[in-house]
Parts: sequence; C-alpha cells; structure tokens
Amino acid sequence: MVYGNVSSISNNPIEKKPLFHFAPGTMALTVGSWGCNASCPFCQNFDISKRKPTPELTNYVSPEKFVNMAQKRGSNGTSVSFSEAATLMLEWNLEVFRIAKNRGLYNTIVTNGYMTPEALNLMIDAGLDAANVDVKGCEPQVRKMCGINLQPVLDNILLIIERNVHVELTTLIVPGLNDDMECLETIAKWILEYAGPKTPWHLNRYHPAYEYTRPSTSLGLLNKAREMARKTELEFVYIGNVGIRGLEDTVCPRCGTLCYERLGFSSRNVATDTDGKCRECGYDIGIHMI
Repeated sequence: MVYGNVSSISNNPIEKKPLFHFAPGTMALTVGSWGCNASCPFCQNFDISKRKPTPELTNYVSPEKFVNMAQKRGSNGTSVSFSEAATLMLEWNLEVFRIAKNRGLYNTIVTNGYMTPEALNLMIDAGLDAANVDVKGCEPQVRKMCGINLQPVLDNILLIIERNVHVELTTLIVPGLNDDMECLETIAKWILEYAGPKTPWHLNRYHPAYEYTRPSTSLGLLNKAREMARKTELEFVYIGNVGIRGLEDTVCPRCGTLCYERLGFSSRNVATDTDGKCRECGYDIGIHMI
C-alpha cells in the first residue's frame, strides 16, 4: 500500500533534515509516505505518520519519475523523510537510490532507525550517502513512549558508521518524557564512545502536537543540555526548532573560528575549506562538501 504512495514532495535545503555536515547549501527533493512503525504521542508529523494508506490517499509516483522531478527542479540529491518512509517504502527507495546515483545525485534518509540491519544494508548498497537518525531517549523511556526498542536503533547507527555513510543524530527533547538530564548525558556519552566526538547531535525543540499538549521545550533546558554535551566533549551540538541566531552555527573546536553560519534553513560558508577543514587552523570539522 505504500510502495511509491507519496504523501508529500518538496525541494528542501539539506539543512532542513537536519544534515549540517553533509553537502551544505544544497537542495534535496524530499519525499514522504503514510504511516510509521513507531507510536510517539508527540509526533511532529502526525498528519501523515498517523494516517494509514487507503485507496483514497493513493498518489503513486514511480522511482524514475521522482528522480526526473529532482533533476528538473535542480535538486542536488534525494531525501526520504517526513514519516518513516525510509523503512516502509524500502523497495521503492532502493530503486530511487540506484537511479539517482547513476545520474550523479546523492541520497539521504531521515529515520527513527528502527529497521533490520538487512534493510539498512540494502539501502547503503543501493547508494545511501547520509542519514539523520532519531535517538528518542533512553530505555525504558523509548519503549514506553514510542513502542520501539532502542538497541536496534543504536546498532544501526554503528552499522551506518561502519559502512562509511555520513550520519547525524537528533533528539527531540520533550518535557516530561525524555528531558531528564541523566538520560541526555547517557546519550551524549554513548555518542562520544561509539559514534565519536565529531558526530553532530541536534537537540530539537518540541512543540505541542498530536496527543501531547505540554508547553514547548524551554530554551533554558535546551541550552543546559547543549552545555552538558559539550562538557562531555562532543564537538558539534546544535539546538534546532528555535530560530535563534548562533545556535546552529558550526564553530571550530580548536581555534573558535566561525566556520559555517546558519539561521533557519539557510547556511553560509564563512571559513570552511573544500576539504571540510577550518580555514584558519586546518582542523578537520568533518563537513562533507560536494
């Protein structure tokens, strides 16, 4: 019911995924479908993720047509996002990735990471270049909140790294559910130990949605979480969904130079070389330029 059954298509800045350290300043034709394999009560895309595909909602787009659309719109790549289309439209994604790769486009996904390693390997083999993976919290919170287990997600993050695919991580901090500083510190330490200090971590602000009506995450809590992560020695921690200048900039951890400036979904290269290093001191900030 979801093979090529598209709920939405839009040409978006890669920063919207969010992917900050992969192909900055480029555009990705982004596609979503219906449904999800998790049951988060705070889902920010509930209008499509909580609707089951029906004949009335069918809007079929073939892989070939989708890649053609990307080229006609001047996109630099593709992205499977919005809902958990990375998993639920697996077979369609594989065809899209192969076609796009053959035409010189990159391929990305935004995913909760809850899939089999076999499915993930298939996407990587087909031409997956980058992924943003949700780390929704700690156990047993994730199971209680979203009905999925955390360990397969963590295992898949490691698999992505082992296969040399670019990865960035996102945690939507939801008041009363996963905003415990001890849990967030546990995530930060896991990232440091297993993914490495240069792995970007996006701490995103929750806004009331679907079944969850608590007020939006406070900026104070987000800043506290960011400072904790930096003290844990993570080098690139960003605060998203707030629209405040400076919170999504990339600053060189060695010399403090502003390397990439961002606001909203726009970005500006201030001092980053074509090889992804700080122009002032040569530190490798891990930005994959294309």
